[in-house]
Amino acid sequence: MSTSKNRPRKPYLDPMERARRLSNYIRLLAFVVAATILMAGVGLQLYPSHYLLGVAGLLAYPLLVQTLVVVGQRKDLLPEHFSPVVMQLDAAIIGVACALLHFAVVPSLVLLIIVHANAVSSGGLRPWLLNVLMTLGGAALASLLLGVPPSPTTVPLSVSVLSLVGLGLYVGASSFYANRQAQFLRQAQIRVREQQQQAVEMSRKLAKYLPPQIWGSLFSGKRDAKLETRRKRLTVFFSDIKGFSAISEELPLDTLTRMLNTYLSEMTRIALRHGGTIDKFIGDAVMVFFGDPKSEGAQEDAYRCAAMAIEMQQHMRFLRQRWQREGITQKLEIRIGINTGYVTVGNFGTDSRMDYTILGTDVNLASRLESACRPGQVLISESTHELIKDRVRCRNVGEVTAKGFSRPIPVFEAQALKRNAGGKQRFVSVATTGFGLHMDLERIHNVDKNRILKALARSASDLKKRKTVALDFEAEGFALHVHSESLPDRDREKVLDVMGKAAAKIQQQVRL
Repeated sequence: MSTSKNRPRKPYLDPMERARRLSNYIRLLAFVVAATILMAGVGLQLYPSHYLLGVAGLLAYPLLVQTLVVVGQRKDLLPEHFSPVVMQLDAAIIGVACALLHFAVVPSLVLLIIVHANAVSSGGLRPWLLNVLMTLGGAALASLLLGVPPSPTTVPLSVSVLSLVGLGLYVGASSFYANRQAQFLRQAQIRVREQQQQAVEMSRKLAKYLPPQIWGSLFSGKRDAKLETRRKRLTVFFSDIKGFSAISEELPLDTLTRMLNTYLSEMTRIALRHGGTIDKFIGDAVMVFFGDPKSEGAQEDAYRCAAMAIEMQQHMRFLRQRWQREGITQKLEIRIGINTGYVTVGNFGTDSRMDYTILGTDVNLASRLESACRPGQVLISESTHELIKDRVRCRNVGEVTAKGFSRPIPVFEAQALKRNAGGKQRFVSVATTGFGLHMDLERIHNVDKNRILKALARSASDLKKRKTVALDFEAEGFALHVHSESLPDRDREKVLDVMGKAAAKIQQQVRL
């Protein structure tokens, strides 16, 4: 005995296909109604017996059309405008049916209502007008061939009632079809929304493996995923953590992982805010470039890179204090090298696996500068210095000998942004014995403004009164550490001044 578990599942039909099949059933019903009326007239001897050939034609026509549709779909031979042509042909056939009925008033009106209501609902005014012409044409041609005068005739009440019953059945079936079509449409919309949501979720996941600029270019259609490269003037950035290999051997794996992820997350956030394209992470090393896929000009690209590097060095002070409180006693410092020059940028690899990156001697030079850099330093090449010297305070540190380069390389240290560099200072980082204040005005939330101001005011008041202060306060974009017992007296006034200026900046730039 077979059970429901053993029954084969019906093949899945998408809502649109189910709607198309139901529409074919409604078309078939329309011609069944016409054939039934004509056959009743023949049975009542209102029309000659050979009109039964017309009955057979009215039944065979929709079946033949459906067969052509199925075959055409399977072999992908169905013309694009097949459905409108079939609708016009339906109108012509109904015109022939009216002629076969000798233009009997009620049956002819029923058939005309059926075919033209379908035309109006399916295509609008223009297809309906064409339907009218096709109906008139079919009726006129059949009338000439059959010798039927184009004048309305009367039929017995039974035929009229049968016609109206047929109309009622068609209207009921059409209403059912419309309701089912609406259901299918809702199902299709739900499936589309689900697929869109899945695509969005997948794109978000994939975006984590691509630079945001490249991801945006691909999805907007501005860039294609194909093997192509070009020569372009870029500013290239390399950084790493001094002695990271030794540190990784000393720290527990979970602590090391947490520290590294925090470091890379913070550096990534800074890089993206300045418009850098993150090429890759290699352990603790970070590679970023400016000038592709978007460029603000070589000078602005170089300045943004230098500003990013300086901010990263400033932000490391905050991270070091955080890690010290977490028990990481190693002094973590980063080295940064920057160079500007012509490189090859684009997609490298194969058609199945590509890597968007940069290659060239000037890329290697940026890496060599990072290797030659002292901890906490930002070394830049002469070409970068020429582009940013008017906006960034730099110091000439002489020449370095780099592997792969036959001549010594003139280098400079980027120290700080000049006051006339443009824009408001949004990052403050001050650290000394017993005191640390780190502030990123763009990251401070309005809801935290009052808490931060109260912490600054309370700490400053206690310091002025020579009270003991032991405060470790953090909020998004803000950190304040005050330990008065460790704070030298000579730094007390300086610390109070820094705290006062920080409070003023928050009052001015962070709005409630």
